[in-house]
Amino acid sequence: MFGQVRIEFVFSVVIFALIIFFIVTQTNVLFSSLLTDSRSDTLKARASTAIKILVEDGGDPPTWDINVTQGHPEAVKRVGLAYIKTFNQPYSLSKNKIDALNSNCSSTSDYYRNLLWNFGLNAYVLEIYNSTDNQILVCGSSGGLEPPLVTETRYIFIDNGYGKITLGLW
Repeated sequence: MFGQVRIEFVFSVVIFALIIFFIVTQTNVLFSSLLTDSRSDTLKARASTAIKILVEDGGDPPTWDINVTQGHPEAVKRVGLAYIKTFNQPYSLSKNKIDALNSNCSSTSDYYRNLLWNFGLNAYVLEIYNSTDNQILVCGSSGGLEPPLVTETRYIFIDNGYGKITLGLW
């Protein structure tokens, strides 16, 4: 009986191959969803940090909007939109700082032309609306036709009015 294979052996090899195929397929599905979740969590953390700094900090230097208006954006170390009197007032944004950011807002990687460079944002859109839903700032670039993967929104005060700031990341 040389050269003959028993049918039980063939069935066991097929079942073993199916089990291995199932395990490899399930492992790939598990790891691909983990990578997607990890990327989403990373974007969520970046968006949360960036919007928190924008609405709770006056920036460095605190009068960075004057540097931008005078044509010296390279002097800006960190952009913050909080209104400054004697101390930072979180969630109360300065219209002058919003206008300065709007006038010098760019999505380029050029250090001196992108005031939001230190947040490490690649594809983003930063929008600020006032109380009448008029858009007073649009900064960044869209990620295409798809909606942002992560969106952070905060409700704010803008020079005795209210509004909202939204940061979307792709």
